[in-house]
Amino acid sequence: MGINLRATATNNADWNMKLQVTDAETGAAVDFSDADIEVEVKDASSCLKLQGSISNGMVTLPDVGVIEWNFPVTKMKNLCPGSYKMGAVYELGGATISLFTGDLTVIDGVARL
Repeated sequence: MGINLRATATNNADWNMKLQVTDAETGAAVDFSDADIEVEVKDASSCLKLQGSISNGMVTLPDVGVIEWNFPVTKMKNLCPGSYKMGAVYELGGATISLFTGDLTVIDGVARL
């Protein structure tokens, strides 16, 4: 898959995204129920800043073909405003496949709880 994703989030709130994935040939929703999925965010020096997966509970599968990740404010507040690299891979049936790559822009949130 060659998905390039651009996202914006603030560092004073949870960052939650859903991605619906369909098979390019059939249009059917991809079944990730047996997949390992990893979503990562890195800074310009490739230092890991956020890591979400099925195993750590930050990546979930709310429906067939839907991947959702949620990085809580406790993780987001550690990100300085700026641009980050992000990407995801999944392993299914013995193959490791790139789900997406892209950029995350973090904006300094004004209000704080």
